[in-house]
Amino acid sequence: MTTPIPGPPGWPIIGNLRDVDINDTVRCFGDLAKTYGPIYKLHLGGDDRIFISSQELVNEVCTRKEFVKIPIGSLKQLQYVTPKGLFTAPHGQKEWGEAHRTLTPAFGPLAVQDMFPEMLDVASQAVLRWARAGENNKINVAEDFTRLTLDTIALCAMDTRFNSFYKDDLDPFIEAMLTILKEAQVRSSRPAFVTPFMRDANQKFEDAIAYARKVAADVITKRRANTSGAQKKDLVDAMVNRSDPVTGKKLSDDVIIDNMITFLIAGHETTSGLLSFLFYLLMTHPEAYSKLQQEIDTVVGKGPIKVEHLGKLLYVKASLREALRLHPPAAVWGVTPLLNDDKDSDEHIVLANKYAIRQNQTVLVLTPGLHRDPAAFGDDAEEFKPERMLDDSFQALPKNCWKPFGNGARACIGSDFALQEAILATAILFQKFDFRLADPDYKLVIRQTLTLKPQGLFMYAKLRDGIDSISLQSDIFNTGSHSVSNRAGVVSNTVVGNNESRTMSLFYGSNTETAKGLAERFAVSAFSRGIKCTIKTLDNAIDHIQTQHPVVFFVASYEEHPDNGVKFIEWLQSSRGLNLEGVKYSLFGCGNRDWTHTYQVTPILVDTLLQDRGAVSFAARGATDVSRGDILGDFESWQTEQFWPGISHLFGETIVSNEPDYLSLLDQKPENEPSNGVQVEVIQLTKMTAATDRPKYHMEIELPKGVTYNVGDYLEVYPQNSDEDLHRLLQVFKVRDREDADPVIMAIFTRLELNQQATANQIRKLSEICASIKEKALLTNLADEVSNSSQSGVPTVLQLLVAHPTIAISPNQLVPLLPSIRSRPYSISSSPAWSPTRCTLTWSLMDRPALTDARYKNEPAVVGLASGFLARLAPGDSFKASVRPGKDRFRPPQDLSSAPMIMLCIGAGIAPFRGFVQHRAEAIRRDPSASLAPAVLYVGCRSAQEKLYAGELAEWEQNGAVKVRWVFSRPTSQGENGAAAAQGYVQDQVWTDRADVVPLWDEGARVYVCGSRALSQGVRDVVKRIYGDVARSRCGPKDEEAVNEWWLDVIRERYAVDVF
Repeated sequence: MTTPIPGPPGWPIIGNLRDVDINDTVRCFGDLAKTYGPIYKLHLGGDDRIFISSQELVNEVCTRKEFVKIPIGSLKQLQYVTPKGLFTAPHGQKEWGEAHRTLTPAFGPLAVQDMFPEMLDVASQAVLRWARAGENNKINVAEDFTRLTLDTIALCAMDTRFNSFYKDDLDPFIEAMLTILKEAQVRSSRPAFVTPFMRDANQKFEDAIAYARKVAADVITKRRANTSGAQKKDLVDAMVNRSDPVTGKKLSDDVIIDNMITFLIAGHETTSGLLSFLFYLLMTHPEAYSKLQQEIDTVVGKGPIKVEHLGKLLYVKASLREALRLHPPAAVWGVTPLLNDDKDSDEHIVLANKYAIRQNQTVLVLTPGLHRDPAAFGDDAEEFKPERMLDDSFQALPKNCWKPFGNGARACIGSDFALQEAILATAILFQKFDFRLADPDYKLVIRQTLTLKPQGLFMYAKLRDGIDSISLQSDIFNTGSHSVSNRAGVVSNTVVGNNESRTMSLFYGSNTETAKGLAERFAVSAFSRGIKCTIKTLDNAIDHIQTQHPVVFFVASYEEHPDNGVKFIEWLQSSRGLNLEGVKYSLFGCGNRDWTHTYQVTPILVDTLLQDRGAVSFAARGATDVSRGDILGDFESWQTEQFWPGISHLFGETIVSNEPDYLSLLDQKPENEPSNGVQVEVIQLTKMTAATDRPKYHMEIELPKGVTYNVGDYLEVYPQNSDEDLHRLLQVFKVRDREDADPVIMAIFTRLELNQQATANQIRKLSEICASIKEKALLTNLADEVSNSSQSGVPTVLQLLVAHPTIAISPNQLVPLLPSIRSRPYSISSSPAWSPTRCTLTWSLMDRPALTDARYKNEPAVVGLASGFLARLAPGDSFKASVRPGKDRFRPPQDLSSAPMIMLCIGAGIAPFRGFVQHRAEAIRRDPSASLAPAVLYVGCRSAQEKLYAGELAEWEQNGAVKVRWVFSRPTSQGENGAAAAQGYVQDQVWTDRADVVPLWDEGARVYVCGSRALSQGVRDVVKRIYGDVARSRCGPKDEEAVNEWWLDVIRERYAVDVF
């Protein structure tokens, strides 16, 4: 039995046409959803159309294979313009499949990264135009962002310049596009029989189409005329020169032109709408505006923006996601159930177990309603709140609740391009300008064509302090280079290398060619080590996985398995008796956390299936998240840390590459140095515990003018090696002082970490170049000991070099053995409410166990690089650091009266919670009548002598800011200052106090954990145990699955962890 789908009653003949404003259909559809619910139907001529807008229904439509995407409305009318375009072609069209497979790699993550210089070029034109026009120039937001996005897609994808920012009027192509879009919108909202009578409009439509196709044809002609061989690898190149990997056919000129127009329209129309809505939202939400600009200042600073900055602009990306949520430019998309080949079949499908939908009946997804579904986004779903779209929160959202780019195979293949372009544009514009609405009383009005955009939105752009229009251009580009990811060694042949004694097979699976690009880079790296590689697709591995030599798989997963790997995965899953014993392999996976529920699914599946079939992995699986923008960094780290050590062990010898020139280190800024680092001054340094094992320190720091922080933020510290390290490094190379040192030696000291414990691989490399047979044997034995056990008392590379002077090493040989110095984030342990210009840090000195081997008895104790660096400072010293925004979920509630807080920590994990409690104490000091929600702080330490901030916390407890529960892991009598204390571990005490904790939870408490992974795991287990205990008494027993489901809901909103 099915349930009738609700909807407004229709009129004879015209049906529900009177219920819809043809010029504002999206708003009307949304209003009807508010009246009739998340599913309703309208009769608009022809068959009834179904409208859905809840996450539950959309999720079902997106996950059931029976539903296929279809062009609707204006998009359907554009079939007249581009009948074989990716967005307009009907389901099942042969040309669509060929074009999709051919074009998708052109918009893969690596390809998009390589478009950064062109994107920066066009964005700089917007900056210069606005700067030169002056702060009193009224900017038409949607119009100028149309200029920006059209010029960007044209230059990046087709190597064509429209130069829109150098013209007062819009480019003729833009005018033609607007004519086409407007007419398509009009045609979609009137009866078809009327169109032949609209002769003037039809002529303008035909003229615009003819002009657009001529522009596209001219681009193709120009590209084919270029026979120099130096053709740009872009969209046009893919369409003109590439073949469909399945059929082997090249695209026809009609298909090429259709898709060029498709990308010129879709590639600028939606992104210009996104940027227009974002700027409106930011200008009307000052707090988000400030956070976004502060992040840009912290990550990019005042220098030129680089491609590696983009992945670090997390709040910018979250703001764009949130703008897409509230105002998706592509607001409605259609699907239909396809159950068999009979278009007139009466067969139907049942949605949500009660609504019958006939074959080929149109189902329209109302994206604005979906994106504001309280079941997915909470009671504040109507509010602009970028924090909900930061990575942790974004990944915890229900499946298929955020769909601005469509769904499945017909989803937008240019989403990576659009987001990179939008992040770059937002970053460079907010870096250079302050913005305000031209009309402070402006109320958002939305204009609907093919997409949605703000109408009548104008703003002023004022250059920020310290920036002038004269030097602006040189500031944007500065060094003349853009730090683009250099895709070295693009391999044209499938065989690389010339050493027949060592070979490897490389197999890749990827729709965007990201995995293929990595395989090609890897082949070049292997070539430098004398290894021969063959490169083929995953499907070519069927029945061809060799046992004679290692195999490496490069596998991508986004929403589905890669097209060129589907058969291979099916082969692994279904082949009975398949035996891969003797196969030695490793695997690197590519994924995108924006596709939360399928991130790394395919790489993990392939890895598991290979092992189930008997293959053995010789190096741990690697992974990269392309949304972070550091694909190559992740890939190089995996090779260095996992693959080459693993393959060396497999071959029984160390695999090394030709020695490069490392003097370039002197000219490079350390990769992980805070990009907007400033000098901060030490005001006070206190050693808080007398213990020699990991003593605790407190530091008070003066921040320079203009640098601010929020409670819960981090201070990113760039540490330095010690003078003692330098002395010993000079000793190794027999140099008297730094003035006489080789430049590479000083680069090692300033750029590379000298005090990490040596790995087995590093020790073996030192053994290989050791001149003494006796010491070579000692080093070899030490490497074996380190390899076979998790020893803690292992010397550093520097200690080994000092202790074994017969190791004949050059500075250039030492460089690849050592890791780069990286910045370390420390939780700020104060509140800006206490002092907006000062902050404090709390940390443990990370000391290493003493070396027991007599050969190293004279070696000094080794401490952590960053913790030791901070401990060596004195009042008056300065060091480089930057404020890094903390996780929004790991902060006190903005309204301190809204929800209780339960904080749990051990040792120096008290750092952020001292800031939280100080924040509450300052609120009470400023308003003694303030009524704050309860807060309890559990602090674990070994004994009463190691309590941190005991007196301060006792005072704050007396004032009502917090209740403190000390927990000692060693026997003790009583806490200092009479504070209550217990023996055991923090999580055990929470269980003991559950009668006090549960009422706080019932009041909406938020739980915060800061400490080790063991603490995090222990607290998680106890919280689930308490839930099971309470549930048993209130509503009956809960099985493990029910408890785990409850836990997943908890960690989305009310549980935050910071593990160190």
